[in-house]
Amino acid sequence: MKKITLYVGALLTTIFACNNPTTTSNGGDSKTPEPPYTVQIEEFVNPKLPALHSYSHAVYGDKIIMIGGRTNGLHGQPYEFSQKRTNQYIYVIDTKSWGDPLTWTVDSMHSSKIEFKNKEQFTANNAQFFTENNVLYIIGGLLGANKETKLKNPNNVDGGFEFVKGAKMLNANAPTQQPITLPYFTAIDLGDLVNAVSKGEKMKPNSIRQVIDSSFLVTGGELNIIDKTVYLVFGWDFSFSGGDLYTHEIRKYTYKDDGKTLTVSKVDVCKTCWDGEQDTSSTGNYRRRDGSLSALIDPADNSQMMIYYAGVFKNGNTNFDSPVWISKDAAKEEDFVMRSNVYTCQVVPVHSESKKESYATLLGGMTNAIYNGKPTGKAILLDEKNAPITPINTKNPFDHVAFSNQITTLAVNAKHEFAQYLLPDSFPLTKVPYYLPPVVNKSDTIKGSVYPAGSTAFNGSESEFIWTLDEALMHENGVIKYDDFIKKHADGAVVGYLHGGILSTLPNVFGSGSGHYSIASNRLFAIKLVPVKK
Repeated sequence: MKKITLYVGALLTTIFACNNPTTTSNGGDSKTPEPPYTVQIEEFVNPKLPALHSYSHAVYGDKIIMIGGRTNGLHGQPYEFSQKRTNQYIYVIDTKSWGDPLTWTVDSMHSSKIEFKNKEQFTANNAQFFTENNVLYIIGGLLGANKETKLKNPNNVDGGFEFVKGAKMLNANAPTQQPITLPYFTAIDLGDLVNAVSKGEKMKPNSIRQVIDSSFLVTGGELNIIDKTVYLVFGWDFSFSGGDLYTHEIRKYTYKDDGKTLTVSKVDVCKTCWDGEQDTSSTGNYRRRDGSLSALIDPADNSQMMIYYAGVFKNGNTNFDSPVWISKDAAKEEDFVMRSNVYTCQVVPVHSESKKESYATLLGGMTNAIYNGKPTGKAILLDEKNAPITPINTKNPFDHVAFSNQITTLAVNAKHEFAQYLLPDSFPLTKVPYYLPPVVNKSDTIKGSVYPAGSTAFNGSESEFIWTLDEALMHENGVIKYDDFIKKHADGAVVGYLHGGILSTLPNVFGSGSGHYSIASNRLFAIKLVPVKK
């Protein structure tokens, strides 16, 4: 979530074969034509890669840095945001000049070796982050508790958590007895960090700089930049002492970093960037977290903007299905129903100036509608007939938001009309077995500890995207220039790698009563953008 990444000048040229297609069928008519490209996915199995989700990352030359995140699967039952389930290591992946992923090597260093007073973000999850000038900037994030506790009411996945008798609530004298949101905006020099992890060198003074402010008390939000201004979009303050404190707003600010001192401007919220609700409110169009966000180019005037895709929790108990259009000084909830990819997943943004259209390809995650048609091998327009919204189960509202391998592209034209297309490719079957947590309940349908190779595993939720596309083929905000892209790569090319996330063996884990069905993933997928031949 939460991310702008440093683009690497190397461009991979390996040609990838098409994988198993998802089911497809004819959709309805749309004023927004189907996207001119599809994606193809190939998996590379490198057991050295860490199994993580919800982590922060950056690219430094041919190195990938991974910080924080979680090492267990989806929060189910038992449910712990604890240090025991938190990644305590800093990983540096050497890609060998972006060579074959099977040759990549991994160095690691325990975060306790970082010499900095407020270093909790090195073990936080669901922080917001971006990189600029070889510096990783991290905002907020959730610090896990140093004690594990269980819920009395495990199906209440959003608000009103109740802990077993004897569990201590958050207080100033025990700041990690329960998970807390961090109030930090932190700058980390990547060169020093890589040398510390890979070579054992001591980090230089001022290589970590920080601002502490309540405006940064955000986790599960998203982040992007327009004209050098940071936009911190939605999210919440996970506070057991103060209840569910959602931001209900888009905060923006600028910063200065001279390598010695980090400073920030006053945080501003535009008139339409707040839904009018207080942070404790369970209603409001912007009471959102754990959605997806991407930069985009407005096809009407080629200006920079962004879109926030869906998210949770609407009215405190279910998902949103509408995107939010965010420009430099305004935000608007769009009158459009998304039918897939409504939970945090990675987004590949594309713009075609010649077609006056923009596209956002969403990779897996969770869906609120299951496509009911037959395969055709082509992109299919989703509508209420072929992808009806799954009815909400009042006993467990999340029965209707299932893990999914669906990959869709949201298309928008110069009139700002939307359409969502299901793409034919999907995530492949597992190549290797995966080891699951111990069985919790007698009713667990997957009895063994091994999930075998050749199985369907749901991917994409809380994963990270590592861009490898040549920066010359991208706009300043990271959106792919499709017209330039196909001139150079008529048959398509890899644009980056999808790593990690939550691997689920079932479409729905909530309500199962078990944490047996999902794990943190170390799967690595090359994502290739391929023009559709007419």
